[in-house]
Amino acid sequence: MRRYQEVIEKHLSTGNMAVLNMLNTKYFIQPSKNGPIAMQNPEALGNAWFINDIKLVENADEEIAALNGFNPKLTAIVDKRFEGSVKNFVTSNDSSGFIKLDVYKPNKLVYTSSSSTDRVAVFSEIYYNKGWKVTIDGKPAEHFRANYILRAMVVPEGNHKIEFVFDPEMWYIGRNIDLASSLLILLIFAGWVGMSIYKKELLH
Repeated sequence: MRRYQEVIEKHLSTGNMAVLNMLNTKYFIQPSKNGPIAMQNPEALGNAWFINDIKLVENADEEIAALNGFNPKLTAIVDKRFEGSVKNFVTSNDSSGFIKLDVYKPNKLVYTSSSSTDRVAVFSEIYYNKGWKVTIDGKPAEHFRANYILRAMVVPEGNHKIEFVFDPEMWYIGRNIDLASSLLILLIFAGWVGMSIYKKELLH
């Protein structure tokens, strides 16, 4: 969540409409004589959308800076570490294509898409790859980070069903591997300290 906090501090706190729109902010609270009222945001981009162009940046610092002065409806900003995911993407402005959210649950999101060419879809969901699996028509697929905090993926031409599912088992396995690695490092360090103390005692 550190990235989201950085976006709040650098963009949301300054009222960056591009960022508010890509996060699908549907309403703003505005003061009025009769108290606060909710005003609809007509520029909110929805749960997912196809973009026309990719802007590659060198690193995360450039990625978050590029959120100033860009149009998230048309362009996705992508760190070069994910370049392999979009290397075959060809700029497209197929206005007939669409992607929409059909099912929303905390651990499962289902979308349907249709397009005449391969497209890149951006989702107004925070990118967090640990434990999340994505499939297209039931087959494993890959997603990547765009616009510093959002999910994105290449969607092939045609009609498709896209599912994001959170798999706790994968998350626990990853967490346990990290924990085991940390414990191993601690044991090695403890062993090294113990050996150093033992050698010093022998010298004395």
